[in-house]
Amino acid sequence: MLLSPPSLEGLPDSPHAAELRKARPSARFAPALEAEYVRSFLRDNRTLVRLSCTLAVLLLALRGLEVLIGSAVSQSSRPAFLVASVPSFILVWLAWSRRYESLYLPCAHILIPLRNSMVAVQLVRVAAHGQLDVVMLLPLILLGPFYFMGLQYRAALLIISLTGASMLAAAVAFHLPPTIAFHSGAFALIAIIAFAVAAQQIEKRSRRAFLEGRLVAELAQHDVLTWTKNRRVFDEYLPRLWRQAAEDGRTLAILLIDVDHFKPYNDRYGHQAGDAALRKVAQAIQACVRRPLDLVARYGGEEFTAILYDTDSGRAASVAEHIRKSIERLAIEHRGSRAGPVLTVSIGAAVVAPDLERSPGGALQLADEALYRAKSNGRNRIETVDEAEHQLLVTGVFAKGLADSLKQRRV
Repeated sequence: MLLSPPSLEGLPDSPHAAELRKARPSARFAPALEAEYVRSFLRDNRTLVRLSCTLAVLLLALRGLEVLIGSAVSQSSRPAFLVASVPSFILVWLAWSRRYESLYLPCAHILIPLRNSMVAVQLVRVAAHGQLDVVMLLPLILLGPFYFMGLQYRAALLIISLTGASMLAAAVAFHLPPTIAFHSGAFALIAIIAFAVAAQQIEKRSRRAFLEGRLVAELAQHDVLTWTKNRRVFDEYLPRLWRQAAEDGRTLAILLIDVDHFKPYNDRYGHQAGDAALRKVAQAIQACVRRPLDLVARYGGEEFTAILYDTDSGRAASVAEHIRKSIERLAIEHRGSRAGPVLTVSIGAAVVAPDLERSPGGALQLADEALYRAKSNGRNRIETVDEAEHQLLVTGVFAKGLADSLKQRRV
C-alpha cells in the first residue's frame, strides 16, 4: 500500500513544511536548514566519502609509482604527481578525522578542484606523449565529485567545469593530437552531461527525502491541532530538564493552563470554532514562552502546560499573568462562560528546586493543585505554589499539614 506524503496544512512554524511548499525543493534551503541538511548529508555519506578518498589516494599512489619507475617522459611528471597527491592525502585524513563534519566540506571545495585540475593536466600531458591508457582515468575524475566525494550538485558541477577547462587548456599547451583531443573532449562532455543530469535528480530526491523525514519527526512530536509539543514529548522532556536543573542548582516552574468552560463553548459555537480557539490560545501561550530550554505542550483536551527553566516564583507569576492577559485580549466571544464575556484561562503554577532523589511527579501534582485553586476561586486567574509546599510532599503524596491547608483554602 502506498503512503501519502505528510500533510503540509496547519504547520506555519515548520521550516521543513515551508520548504516542501516551494515549487523547487531541490534549490538551496534557508541558511539554518541548509546547514542542517549538509550535516545530515555528510553523516549519511561518510562511509562512501571515506572509501572514495582512500581509493583516490591508492590510485594516485599507483600512478606515482609508475611515474617513478617509468620512462624519461614520465620522469618529468614526478613533481606534478607528487604535488597532486597532497590534496588527496589531506582529504583522506579529514574523512577519517573526528572533525569530519566541520572541516571536510570547506576543505573539499578547495582541495578537490585543485587536485582534479592538476590530475587532468597531467593526464593530457601523458596522453600527448603517446600513453593513451591514462584516458581510462578520465571517468573517475569526472564521476567522483558528483557521487563519491560528499559534494552537492552545484559544487560538483563547478569543480567538473574547472576540470574540463584545465583539460582543454592542457590539450592546447601540450599539442594533443586533434583526433585524440576531439574524442577525449566529446567523451568528457557526454560524461559530464550524463553525470550532471543524474546527480541533479539524486540530490533533488535526497533533499525532498530529508524534508519529509524531518517533517514526519516533527509531526511525531507535535499536537497536530495546535502545533505545540504533544503530551509524549512533555512526559519525556520534563525528567531530562529536572535532572539538568538539579545538577545545575536551578529552579523549575511548571504551569498548567486550562481554558475556562470550554465544553459549553464547543456546545454553543461548534467544534470547528473550538478547534480554531484552541489554536489561537496555543499561539498566545507560545508567544509568551520562547526561551531555548522552555517548553509548551498540549497536556490534553483544552489543557496546556509550560515548563520554565531557571525561573523563580516572581517570574513564573509574571509569565502566567502575561499568558492570561494575552488570551483574554484575543477577545474570543464566549457567552457560555461564567468567568467573563470572552474566552479565558485559569493557570496553576508550581515553582520548585529539583532534587535527584525526587521525581518531577510531585511538582506536577503541585501545579495541578494550584490550577484547582484557580478554578475554585472563580477562574480567569492564576495561583502559585512554591518550594515550601513542595517540601511537604512525601513521595508525591501530600503530607497531612499541606493537605489540611489545601482543604481549608477550598472551603
